[in-house]
Amino acid sequence: MDKCTQCNYCSYVCPHAVIRPFLMDQNTYDSAPPTLEARKATSSEQAGYYYRIQVTAADCTGCEVCVKTCPDDALRMVTQDEAKELGHEENWDFLRALPVREDLMKANSVKGSQMQQPLLEFSAACAGCGETPYVKLLTQMFGDRMVIANATGCSSIWGNPYGSAPYTVRDS
Repeated sequence: MDKCTQCNYCSYVCPHAVIRPFLMDQNTYDSAPPTLEARKATSSEQAGYYYRIQVTAADCTGCEVCVKTCPDDALRMVTQDEAKELGHEENWDFLRALPVREDLMKANSVKGSQMQQPLLEFSAACAGCGETPYVKLLTQMFGDRMVIANATGCSSIWGNPYGSAPYTVRDS
């Protein structure tokens, strides 16, 4: 967290929505798991909040797109065992239970778009897929007011694999 400038580029490029920014107020941060480390949010829209970029290691495909995209070398790949030791699973579960603070930033910037809930997550796309980040971004910018249609191709595979669907709904 020391090198992170809160640009959200890592979340923006993640093909599977497994790395996301989270905001929490002081009371929430005080009740967080002891392994959850956060910093004060740097943007004026998020004043008074704490910021955390978190990975769900159980769903990460290991493509390293986030690590290679980070302009600040703030990310590194870890093994599943190290992720468990660092508390990633407990931290993810805690943060995912929080309300998404979509109202604090507009969705028309890289940073602001990633503060919106993605409605495409954990797809069955190949590791490092180039299509899914765009569709994920579209769902963050236009949300549930969007229709996606496709005749054939990769998105017909990752968009509706047998037994699961990568599209989700808002908590509300």
